[in-house]
Amino acid sequence: MRQNEMRRKEVKNVDRFFDVGGPVYRVLAKIWGLMVLNFCILLTSLPLVTTGVSLSAAYTVCFKMHEKNDMQVMKNYFVAFKQNFKQAMVFSMIQSLISVLFIVDGWYFVQTFHGITLPMVGVGVTALFILFITQYLYAYIARYQDSLKNSLVNSLKLTVMNVFTSILLAGMSIGVIALMFLSSNLFVFILYMSVFIGIAFMIFLKAFLLLGIFKKYEKMKEI
Repeated sequence: MRQNEMRRKEVKNVDRFFDVGGPVYRVLAKIWGLMVLNFCILLTSLPLVTTGVSLSAAYTVCFKMHEKNDMQVMKNYFVAFKQNFKQAMVFSMIQSLISVLFIVDGWYFVQTFHGITLPMVGVGVTALFILFITQYLYAYIARYQDSLKNSLVNSLKLTVMNVFTSILLAGMSIGVIALMFLSSNLFVFILYMSVFIGIAFMIFLKAFLLLGIFKKYEKMKEI
């Protein structure tokens, strides 16, 4: 009798483990949600200039995943894409223009000068600073309804006031890019993962860190 009862309990525990709402189901649902989100990001980023809008919409989806376990990924994404389009598009166009200028400058310096020069350092530092700010900017747009000026100013404040997190967020992006150039196998693997889930997974991780920062200042009513 005791053995039968123990077996029944074991069966129940296994059923709960694989049941809807159980840990396995939740993990698989998250993975599927991130794959759908990754597809949406790639689809809406095809013009390239809309990349910022796609990022803001992706952050909206990930914030809802973390806070409410809301898995209506496609619906939430395109609603947020439409809502954030005007504001995020302005910054996305500016960022695209600056990126093109940096690429042209970098190519010019490499072709003209030998070794590291002061202008090259200046371009690198400026690019890094912009990267730090944009780590917060599109997430800020996803989280708050604010003016263009306040969005930019508050993103700058958050960058300066949370130096460690800013470095970590930027390091996550830089680290992945650096890994791609270590070997051809890593390049192919990361590229493959990015097509299916990698981009969304990175935003999901960053959203977790950013959400903690936003909530901290929301409690303090500084944002």
